Amino acid sequence: MHKDLRSCIELLKSADRLITVKKQVDPRFEVPALMRAAEKAGKAVLFENVSKPGFRIINNILSSREVLALLFETSPEKVVNEWIDRVKNPIPPELVSSGPVKDIVRKGSEVNLNDLPIVTHCSKDAGPFVTAGCVVAKDLDTGIRNVSINRMQLKDRDKLGIRMMPPQHLGLIHEKWEKRGKNLEVAVAIGAHPFELMAATTPVAYGVDEFGIAGSLRREPLKVVKCETVDLEVPAAAEIILEGEVLAGVREPEGPFGDFMQYYVPVMDNHVFKVKAVTHRKDPIYQTIQASSLEDTYLLALSREAKIHEAVSKAAEVHAISLAPTILACAISIKKRFEGEPKNAAAAAFGVYPWLKYCVVVDHDVNVFDMNDVWWAMATRSRPDKGLLLIPHALGFPRDPFEIHQSKLGIDATAPLNQWEEFERKTVPGADLIRLEDYLLP
Repeated sequence: MHKDLRSCIELLKSADRLITVKKQVDPRFEVPALMRAAEKAGKAVLFENVSKPGFRIINNILSSREVLALLFETSPEKVVNEWIDRVKNPIPPELVSSGPVKDIVRKGSEVNLNDLPIVTHCSKDAGPFVTAGCVVAKDLDTGIRNVSINRMQLKDRDKLGIRMMPPQHLGLIHEKWEKRGKNLEVAVAIGAHPFELMAATTPVAYGVDEFGIAGSLRREPLKVVKCETVDLEVPAAAEIILEGEVLAGVREPEGPFGDFMQYYVPVMDNHVFKVKAVTHRKDPIYQTIQASSLEDTYLLALSREAKIHEAVSKAAEVHAISLAPTILACAISIKKRFEGEPKNAAAAAFGVYPWLKYCVVVDHDVNVFDMNDVWWAMATRSRPDKGLLLIPHALGFPRDPFEIHQSKLGIDATAPLNQWEEFERKTVPGADLIRLEDYLLP
């Protein structure tokens, strides 16, 4: 089966990882409230009856580490290893003549973004925001494609605000176009397979085509089609495409918006995206992501976990890594070989990932995907007088006027070396296999 959003939904359904809501819902606040409930249940949610007729809404596709394992056909602790193995050899996209995303084509005066079920997530958000769109653009000089995810505020029937600025690659590309007085052509793919979204959020060198990374993740070329009004290519099996231009020399107030740290990004002047065409599939599915949700975290985390894994593997024998539930803190399990090694592991992680603020290193018997287990290790195995690595005045998350993120702390929460018998964890035979509900049957 071709890997698109719909194939992913079928995979989730077969694994009992999908909730379907048939009651009519409103994209303003009601949908995000239900999304929170689905997240607590660890499942994706498909809204089949939306107050904006003609569309469905999907959220929380990346609901858990187990879902990542399903997508990569491996175990949860090996997802990072699978990522590293796949991205070594990017596969360029394949241009095709047409695809499902061309089922419906609207241009010019036919465009009305108000028809889309764009979600208003938080009480103080300035309005509906597109949060899961893969923004496609090309470098003016080289023609090399860039793909990223940028928030976009609905402003009018054919206008969106779009957040971008250097050093983000899209911001650098726009800067080139704007300096020459040209509007930047962009296309936005909404409703793509998770591999495209993961590729769009992967930190890569300037000039690397993220669609090639998407191909390596899917182990086949991503099929792309030409746009109708701009010189760009987009995923042929996406649900919705927005085509148009980011206007040169134009800025308008945008925000506030509830961001990934669960705070509001204040109002600021940002770019303006004029939409010239909208194409979509029949019975289209609008995809949205709630900033700060686990889905948002997993989307950002995996490629960064891979960078940390490769760096830390040079300092220690890595068992597993997790950047959830926040990409500003990391838990790493290792098979410790000598005292001091956990601090080296933390230092390596800090060196390769500047946004990292806390790094907890635990033994291989600790489940880094379970924060209760990580806290248990910190409480029962860490030694605050000896096991801390404090790095003051370090490079951290850049949007930080209060200097909250400009220092780092590594924590050695491993058991003393060669004392494993004293720190062997107790077990209850059969506890992982037994099902309580079997004992409640009449």
